[in-house]
Amino acid sequence: MIAFNLLDTPLITSSDPSGLNRSRRTLPGTLAALVCGEIGDFSRLRPHQRHVWHALLVQLAVLALTRAGRTDLPEDEESWRALLLSLTPDDPDCAAFALISPPDRPALLQAPVPGGKLAGFKPVDTPDELDMLVMSKSHDIKAGALPADDAELWLYALVSLQTQEGFLGAGNYGIARMNGGFASRPGFGGTRDRLSGDSFVADCRRALEKRAELSMALGYLPQGGIALTWLLPWDGATSLRLDQLDLNFIDVCRRVRLVERGGRLVALAISTKAPRIEARAAKGDTGDLWTPVIVDKEGRKAFTADARGWSYQQLVRLMFPQMNKKGETVVPSPLQSLDDLDADGDLVMLGRVLVRGQGKTEGYHERRVPISRLVSAGFGRRPKETDEIAAIARDRVQDAGAFARQVLFPALMAVFSGAPRSEAGERTRDDDTTKSRAGDAGGRFDTLLDVHFFDDLADEVEVVGDKAAIERVRADWIRNRLFCIGTRVLGDAIAAAPDAAARHWRIRVAAEDVFNACFRKQFGNRLAAADQPMPAYRWADLDAELAAEEMPDD
Repeated sequence: MIAFNLLDTPLITSSDPSGLNRSRRTLPGTLAALVCGEIGDFSRLRPHQRHVWHALLVQLAVLALTRAGRTDLPEDEESWRALLLSLTPDDPDCAAFALISPPDRPALLQAPVPGGKLAGFKPVDTPDELDMLVMSKSHDIKAGALPADDAELWLYALVSLQTQEGFLGAGNYGIARMNGGFASRPGFGGTRDRLSGDSFVADCRRALEKRAELSMALGYLPQGGIALTWLLPWDGATSLRLDQLDLNFIDVCRRVRLVERGGRLVALAISTKAPRIEARAAKGDTGDLWTPVIVDKEGRKAFTADARGWSYQQLVRLMFPQMNKKGETVVPSPLQSLDDLDADGDLVMLGRVLVRGQGKTEGYHERRVPISRLVSAGFGRRPKETDEIAAIARDRVQDAGAFARQVLFPALMAVFSGAPRSEAGERTRDDDTTKSRAGDAGGRFDTLLDVHFFDDLADEVEVVGDKAAIERVRADWIRNRLFCIGTRVLGDAIAAAPDAAARHWRIRVAAEDVFNACFRKQFGNRLAAADQPMPAYRWADLDAELAAEEMPDD
């Protein structure tokens, strides 16, 4: 039985650019609508599924166009149907694009089972149980909550599992496009605006342009490589090699089959003795269009996001790469460049990633950084100006780090080391605890600074070439952004410190003195050189000063 054939069944829900109207389309109808700008977003996707769904659509389109020797993107459903079907010449009945097909034949993202026997496969009852999220009882998203009879939700869960899952215990291997089983598959690249259609068209065109160069550099077959890895039977004991594949191959990391039982869909899954693709030596450097690569003394490896997500420090590292103190540098993702994007409209750097850990999920992170103002100054387009902007960005990260370490941290230590002594005369908080408390409180500084970092950076970028103007803008940022945020964090720490009333004012005055003295030592000469007055806040004036600055909430 073949059911839920995506080439002919309108299963995919999308909203138009206005967000007011929804419609359901087939897979080729969806590709055509994206090209025509008729889709704003996919309204039933969960946030952590957005990138891999977009990646799947782009990879399918590029593979189909390449197979046909075309570079134009059709605007009609019939053409896309023919192109997609040409990827599966051995399955002209569309079984390879159906959610359900006989077990010994391919189904969408489901490899054929040799012999067609499903003995040993265990049932997975709902789409969210199949999905790759690891959830606890206190997680915002509860497992087993999605309806089992909704084929569209099974589709998205299948895409999420097969194209971004990592290692999860013996016999449960992850995808090839990440650096190790506990890593993640990031999505990081430049795009023109928020509409799904615009991103799809831009990414397809750039992927087609870069395809030959990337294939040669990474050793993929220029023609005839395996593209849809679910077309080949898989016994769970053998693996494919990267040199057998196409650059834009679509991975399937688990042996899963969808079946219909009692009028509802059920997934059947079984562990494997080997990964679908043997790619450990590549460390995730597989030519993924949205994955930056780290190069160090040990070679190349895919970038792995951590629990901080897309912090301003991480974004500067990725957007303005240079060799750091560890001797490593970043190779931008293939779709990170902006020089082949139309500058009309809002340009953004888009980062999406579901951070994985050992047996846990460390959060979904998505961030859009507006960069149109940076582009107007040459970022990503003119090498000389780009180098100057990169230097400014990195200098600002260093200034923020110096403020946090050399100004705020000593003041916070003065707060938390002012604990009362025990009867034996020893402090009730040891040094390690004090440093930990001070570090936790200081972490809010980066959180608050992050809100404005790239807008503030654009202010300085706009005066690139004028050294005196750059010094004035930077000094103003140090005085009115770093110092002001620092006073808020320190003030909150003082208010929350569990100290006796008799010691409260002594601790407050000591912390204030440390804060102002350290700031003068670290930044005083730079403010003076830019003719900026030296700030010196007293806590009685703090509320009015913060209100004037319109400080962001956490």
